[in-house]
Amino acid sequence: MDNIVAIAGIGSNYNNVYEGTYAARKNDAVKKAETKEAAPAQTGKAKDASEKVASDYYSYLQKNYDCMSKGNVTISSAYLKKCSGDSAKAKELEDFLKRIPELEEQGYEQLSAQNKALGGTVTYYQQTWMVNKDGSIQSTVYSVTETEMTNAERMKKNMDDRLEKQKEKKEEEEKVEEKKAEKAEQDEKQAGGTEKVSVLEAPKQEIAVRYVDAESELEAKAMMQKEKLEDAYYPKFDMNV
Repeated sequence: MDNIVAIAGIGSNYNNVYEGTYAARKNDAVKKAETKEAAPAQTGKAKDASEKVASDYYSYLQKNYDCMSKGNVTISSAYLKKCSGDSAKAKELEDFLKRIPELEEQGYEQLSAQNKALGGTVTYYQQTWMVNKDGSIQSTVYSVTETEMTNAERMKKNMDDRLEKQKEKKEEEEKVEEKKAEKAEQDEKQAGGTEKVSVLEAPKQEIAVRYVDAESELEAKAMMQKEKLEDAYYPKFDMNV
């Protein structure tokens, strides 16, 4: 009889331990499941907050810069979000937006002068701007020019002029590089065996400009409508409002 009691006691203790271990594991499983469910919710909240900041910044740009409110400028969604959270990047973007009226005026005057030399008059001029995700800038000039020359003849003449200017610019750059090399050689001779450290100059940001000649203002506007930036930012509207 004593042996039976002893065995029953062992079994009771084993059940208690098993039940306690099972309960602990069950609680851990529930906690892990809750954590997994909470993680996507937290990520969603952070994403919503980021979207809100970007949307507010886009609204700010539209209110403060005419080029944004007129729709002449499209900005990469990724770059806009980067600027909305980085004051230095935001300053770079806004400094560029401030310059757009001046750049457009310069572009118009330059094109007018070129076409005047061909006996033509610019009757329509519109310039669009794209800010890519890496911060680089592209611009397209849409224009209509009244002239005795055909579009094909005018485009060829303009292309020849640009190629000639590019050639002249390259020759000037080569001359500058030659002078730098000569000066460096002279400095090295004067310095003798002293050690020298060279510093690379940061390249200036350039704007790639494309020119499109149209037969009419209507055609120019139609071509502008087809111009797209793949990841352009557009504000999301609340459908519940």
